Amino acid sequence: RSSDLNDKGMNFISLTFVFLFPIVLILYWKLPWKYRELFLLAVSYFFYIKESSWAGGLLLLTTVTTYLAGLAIEKGRHKKGWLIFTVAVCIGLLIGLKYSVPPVGISFYTFQTMAYVIDVYRGEIAAEKNPRSYALFISFFPQLVAGPIERAGNLLGQLKEKHTKSRAALVNGAWLILRGFYKKVVVADYLAVYVDKVYSSPEKAGGIGAVLGTVFFAIQIYCDFSGYTDIARGAARMMGIRLMENFRHPYRAVSIQDFWRRWHISLTRWFTDYVYIPLGGNRKGFVKQCRNILIVFLLSGFWHGASWNFVVWGLIHGIYMVGAICFSQIRKDKKRILHPVACWILTLLLVNIAWVFFRAPSLIGAWRILQQPFVNPLGSGIAE
Repeated sequence: RSSDLNDKGMNFISLTFVFLFPIVLILYWKLPWKYRELFLLAVSYFFYIKESSWAGGLLLLTTVTTYLAGLAIEKGRHKKGWLIFTVAVCIGLLIGLKYSVPPVGISFYTFQTMAYVIDVYRGEIAAEKNPRSYALFISFFPQLVAGPIERAGNLLGQLKEKHTKSRAALVNGAWLILRGFYKKVVVADYLAVYVDKVYSSPEKAGGIGAVLGTVFFAIQIYCDFSGYTDIARGAARMMGIRLMENFRHPYRAVSIQDFWRRWHISLTRWFTDYVYIPLGGNRKGFVKQCRNILIVFLLSGFWHGASWNFVVWGLIHGIYMVGAICFSQIRKDKKRILHPVACWILTLLLVNIAWVFFRAPSLIGAWRILQQPFVNPLGSGIAE
């Protein structure tokens, strides 16, 4: 549906990855340290282009463009012009290709490259001089397809370090990979069968089926996405590299703000640092703060896919956030009105209502799901 997870390309849930990754891991630790970087770069491009060579060419083009931009910006040569050009190229490629024939991972690596160039422009990091190191930072295969969206400050330095094999890292990484496979194959793929039936025939599912299908989808998308992230973090960990945590028990959240501190953390931080704060954040008054929040969530909806469903999904969460801020402005004592359990239930309800728009094939389809509990509580059975 919305992300690059289902596109063709390097797929963790494939025989290619299952059989080749152990070989890659063994060779990685057997090779002398000075050859590991080049080896990982070659492996990353192999995994990426095995289904589409032109997608690899696009990745290389983006890498070369942003690498040169970083060097030029650091040298002070037309810094703003280089920044505008690079961001325009990245966004242009993202919009032009993601909404037609999207190359796998483009949503993630374009944001990662933009973050790098912006950070160099701001003087927060130094431009990477070694083109091989920079190319690996962009294409590192565990996180290229499904994130997390890493920052140069965290990942680039790790890729250049001389890591030593650790039993604890190997065990922890293997556990993360197994957990990720369980989430994806056992939970997400199993629930997807029922969810697909419900969302293709809402009238047959009825109200009970629509509610159950939506709750199952909430679990499905979490296990699907966080499962991929677990595998990515586990694979990197077994090579001595720590990727950032991207999900932190989001369905334990007791508010919408809390949910977005736990869900797709790398994307939330990206929009906060590179969109919300540059727009003024909460520094220019209440009205502009609300405007900035709505802009961020609308853009987040566009990032997830080329459908009005995703725009509405983003707008709904933006409205939730603005509503929470308005409520906090009204209540000056800041005391919690509801019990934490009630806050948790309310948050789950709001998140699941929004998920309907994310999963439905169209806005009409979303409306058909939402009306079932009121007009057709029992339905006729999706097994027919």
